[in-house]
Amino acid sequence: MAKKKLQFPFEGKNVNFAASTQPEFTSPDLCNVRPFDVLEGRARGGQRPGLRKVFTQNIGNGEPVVAMCQITTVEV
Repeated sequence: MAKKKLQFPFEGKNVNFAASTQPEFTSPDLCNVRPFDVLEGRARGGQRPGLRKVFTQNIGNGEPVVAMCQITTVEV
């Protein structure tokens, strides 16, 4: 299985090109992401915080959920 390193699109969204000719560090489709960590000011990419709660009830074992992650792998 070949592995390919994916770069975070620090240059933002750009819908002017086909996916095969997409400029470096851009993406044709982004949703709720930001390039810089607010607390440390580091460029590492991450999810923008929401404006409202996703779940109305508490999830977990009564303890507040601090973070949720989604991991996506791409096979080339």
